[in-house]
Amino acid sequence: MKILVMGGTEFVSSSLTKYLISRGYIVDIFTRGIKPTSYSGIRKHLKGDRKSIEDLKLNISNESYDYIFDTSAYVKEDVQKLISTLNKENLKRYVFCSSGAVYTPSDKINTEEFTRGENVNWGSYGLDKKKAEDYLFGLWKEEKFPITIFRPTYIYGEDNNLYRETYLFDRVTKGLDVPIPDGDEETQFVYISDLVKVFESAIHTDKTVGQAYNVTNSETVTWQQLVETTMKVVNRKVNIIKVDSEKVNISIRDYFPFRNVTYLLDTKKAEEDGLYMPQIDLFEGLELAYKWYCNAKPEVKDEKMNKIDLVLEI
Repeated sequence: MKILVMGGTEFVSSSLTKYLISRGYIVDIFTRGIKPTSYSGIRKHLKGDRKSIEDLKLNISNESYDYIFDTSAYVKEDVQKLISTLNKENLKRYVFCSSGAVYTPSDKINTEEFTRGENVNWGSYGLDKKKAEDYLFGLWKEEKFPITIFRPTYIYGEDNNLYRETYLFDRVTKGLDVPIPDGDEETQFVYISDLVKVFESAIHTDKTVGQAYNVTNSETVTWQQLVETTMKVVNRKVNIIKVDSEKVNISIRDYFPFRNVTYLLDTKKAEEDGLYMPQIDLFEGLELAYKWYCNAKPEVKDEKMNKIDLVLEI
């Protein structure tokens, strides 16, 4: 089976590509060619700008793929341009990585039928993913173009290029206080190796054609529990400082790597349709991530988080 991964050098796409190669698939990747790959086994590294029809035609129009995993599309136009240049003759599935951010704000555990739309917590990111989904659902309805859409919660683990669990490891290993938003918001996480297994499992059942699925580990976590679990993994205690952001008049993202909202997804549909179900809970996942952190010593930062010290002084 021949697969194209849109992406291949960043967190999700590189992890997916390495997993697919390990499973024996023939895999091509398409990137801008700016970052080198850190693994071997791909058939072709196609290089170009996916926003350029010319680059897509030059690289992809003469190729034939059984499956496409699109992890680098953020807006509808990204999807439109790619699909317009594809040789669809042998295509059995187009798997699109969307996000749980497509749902409107909610304190409930959302099923896939929950309202999708504008969410002030996620800004244009969630709305753009929703528009890309709408386009794909339209293709499925009108042409039976074989789509499967996934909506993950927070993804974490080895090679994460976002300053999230690495931030927590940085603070705790150095014995520094960790400020967290005050409140009882809950969220969910999915470890990267679980995520790529879910993606791959979709292509082995026809039930997933034309469908969208939530993807997450079912464990619910508060920010307090997140930091406490990090301390257990690192085997070091630090002070957890709860911050009333309204009182201090500092945006949460200025000192914390996550959005302070309840973010919970129901995954019964995925289980009923026979998809792989995430197995790695937060403690095990953070253990794996910390092992990678100690070995790789990643240099990751978030320029938005520039008021950590200030919020601790108030």
